Amino acid sequence: MNTRQTARPQQAMSRKRVLRISGSIAVGAGTAVMVAGALAGWSQANRIGIFLLAMGGVWLAFSLFASREPLHPRHRRFLREFYPAIVAYMVLVFAYRPLLGLVELPLLRAAIALLPVLPIVFVVRAMVRKLRDSDELEQRMQLEAVSIASISVGLLSFALAFLGTAGVFHLGQDQPLMLVLPALIVGHALALRVVRRRYQGP
Repeated sequence: MNTRQTARPQQAMSRKRVLRISGSIAVGAGTAVMVAGALAGWSQANRIGIFLLAMGGVWLAFSLFASREPLHPRHRRFLREFYPAIVAYMVLVFAYRPLLGLVELPLLRAAIALLPVLPIVFVVRAMVRKLRDSDELEQRMQLEAVSIASISVGLLSFALAFLGTAGVFHLGQDQPLMLVLPALIVGHALALRVVRRRYQGP
């Protein structure tokens, strides 16, 4: 019997499959990091593990509503550019603080502090290239999602600033700024889902 006829067809890479694989990897990595940190007595491992578990949970939750249709070539190119950059960011965002403790020269400390920004530049580049190569409908949906996310994050930061002055809660001096870009990315993803459903249906 011909082996080509008996071989199982390769499953097409869809948005649902990508999110499931990514979420499973992140959850597994987060669990492994927390276990290894507990065995080695590394306190920083809890933060890394919780971050990975949260990200994996979000991806798995999004996979429940994602499409099973095969990805367009521009989406596959985006994933090839996005995932290495975001992995590099996750490594650097937890590695730069220990590195700062090893140097005292201000210029070198500034260079080390900016290390996590470099992979995000490639993430933004991948997003811009994907948007540039999209059709007019996709560009319109992306524009609406970006507008909604920007306004929402702006209003949220505005409200948090007033709550901070009232002493309701306190954030560090650098933490609010570090949360702006992640909040925009998450807000854009949620807004895009709402906008896409409005244009294309469930």
